[in-house]
Amino acid sequence: MTQWLERQTQATQSLLNQGSEALRSGNIDLARAALTEAAIVLDMASESTEAVKKLRAQAFNELGVVHQRQGDLSTARNFHHQAAQICEDLVDGGLDSFRGNAAATHLNLSNICAAMGDVDAAVEAIEKSKQLADALLEEGEEAIKTMRVAVYMTRATLEASRGEFDPAEEAMTEAMSGAREVIGAGNEALYVQAVQGCQQLSVLMFQGDDFERALRWGKEAEVLSEEAFEQLGQEVVSMYIISQINLISYNEKLSKFADAEDNLWKAIELVGEDPRLLKRGKDFYEFCRKQADKRLAEGGLPREEVEQGYADILSKIEEIGGLPEELEEEEEGA
Repeated sequence: MTQWLERQTQATQSLLNQGSEALRSGNIDLARAALTEAAIVLDMASESTEAVKKLRAQAFNELGVVHQRQGDLSTARNFHHQAAQICEDLVDGGLDSFRGNAAATHLNLSNICAAMGDVDAAVEAIEKSKQLADALLEEGEEAIKTMRVAVYMTRATLEASRGEFDPAEEAMTEAMSGAREVIGAGNEALYVQAVQGCQQLSVLMFQGDDFERALRWGKEAEVLSEEAFEQLGQEVVSMYIISQINLISYNEKLSKFADAEDNLWKAIELVGEDPRLLKRGKDFYEFCRKQADKRLAEGGLPREEVEQGYADILSKIEEIGGLPEELEEEEEGA
């Protein structure tokens, strides 16, 4: 490496460090400026050495994140695509130590393609990420485990979005197995990602009219959100509430009215009189009141219990001074 190229490389690394730190701290404008300058310096490099390619891959990948956060998905995809191509060149050239970076870059590319509605491209990218992550795990690379969970969850939601629920379920099962291992090793922050993955899969299945599997993954999200609440407290309470609201909908759809009611009051008992829960409870009982007595009885919730529950929910709503205006407006617009 020439002295001039070495100085360029050092200057670029300094800019990349600055940009990465700004990105982590949420200073998007500073991150964009530093990373863009780093990319410009690299474009002026006299040689395309392995070191230059590695720096360019990092710069493009992080610029993709910057533009994604700013809502410019097309530019973000372009940067992630360029970064992925560089990563493939480095790995194909024998740089095995860069496979983790390549897996992460393809994961980013998959997510941005999915956000743009290009599911086929997203699946292609996540398959490359999956192959790299699986190979690294087989070789005993412990550091890949957390990323591999994200890869498999992304694969699951992509398959579900295409209505392919069997491979989606298979991928999410693998993801949750990995998540349990990582959480058990002390990374409790992964609870959040795991809960959200199960919730998203259950919603996609519900929207695809596969109500039984939606319920299954809704219950998995419930278990994980309860554990997360016990370990992390109030910072994850919203996820727990969403899990219970989802289960109310799934059980309601399957005419499992007693189970839906159990979800409602279990959540209220744990987190208190949250307006979202009270609104969902009010909607649930009003739905039940429209059903025939026979259907209610078959669902384990006789009419007299429906009326009592409805009265209890209205009383709790009155105790908090009524539902917030935005929830009332949501009801009117429903």
